[in-house]
Amino acid sequence: MTTLHQPLTEPELLAALRTLNRSGLRGGGRAPHKPLLLLWLVDRFAASGNSETRYEEVAEPVGRLIAQYTAAVSTPDDERAALPFRLLEAGLWAATDAFSQPLPEQASHRRLLDLGARGRLRPAVEELLGDRRVLDRVRTLLLAEAIGSDTGSDSDPGTGTGSALEQSVRDALPPAEPRYRQETRRVRDSRFARAVLPLYGNACAVCGFSGRIGPAPVGVEAAHVHAHADGGPDVVQNGIALCALHHALFDQGVLGLTEHLTIMVSPHFTHTGDHRGPAVTALAGLPVRLPADPGHRLAPQYVAWHTEHVFRH
Repeated sequence: MTTLHQPLTEPELLAALRTLNRSGLRGGGRAPHKPLLLLWLVDRFAASGNSETRYEEVAEPVGRLIAQYTAAVSTPDDERAALPFRLLEAGLWAATDAFSQPLPEQASHRRLLDLGARGRLRPAVEELLGDRRVLDRVRTLLLAEAIGSDTGSDSDPGTGTGSALEQSVRDALPPAEPRYRQETRRVRDSRFARAVLPLYGNACAVCGFSGRIGPAPVGVEAAHVHAHADGGPDVVQNGIALCALHHALFDQGVLGLTEHLTIMVSPHFTHTGDHRGPAVTALAGLPVRLPADPGHRLAPQYVAWHTEHVFRH
């Protein structure tokens, strides 16, 4: 199996998926735990361009899929997703705690939550999945593996159980807008978030929100100022920590930044309902919180790109 930085070919990837080790799950039987986790991750990648995920995001939807498509589930309900999350082959997948340290070999569901466990498909796997043809072939193979095809081939599972599983996987994904713009696409660098968030104290640069579950930040995200999908680089000078609300508003052009790094609010923004609408309007003219090191602060060219191409003047 490939190592972290070793290139991977399409035949090698397909061969690895056909020979997933199931012995750690149900004594070598055809337990679908790993194929179902991989299906969820591949569809997440197809929707968002990024397979990186926290265990807390995986546990419920993947556990539900495993219960639905396993004939006899002996694994406790809350442990179903924990097994493939920590046992999936290292050549395909990298899983660590919130501080990028290896996970304990016998980590339980509760332990994975406490550790802030997270994982991501290897860069070589994501690079191959950037080709839509390869991604579709991988999905077809995993569907066959998950429903217990005896052929081990990547032929189309067709209708019936395969189609039902395919829809179930899609239903289990968080909502996301498909981002395929061409046959191959850029792959996000998981190191970007790990580099940006600590510079802002794991807190939103707009409102200061800093949520955590154990040591892991929750609800605070590393946002690209020059959008990644439009060629923005994975460098800290193009990144800002934003809570989920302000990240969404920033990406939609409701919020912007002046050249002096004060907040702009779109004149087209309207709101109804609770206090959050007026709170957004009140941000206009306020400075954003910045990293202490000037060398890590937002670069003018990325701010200018967002102002020109995203902010709704």
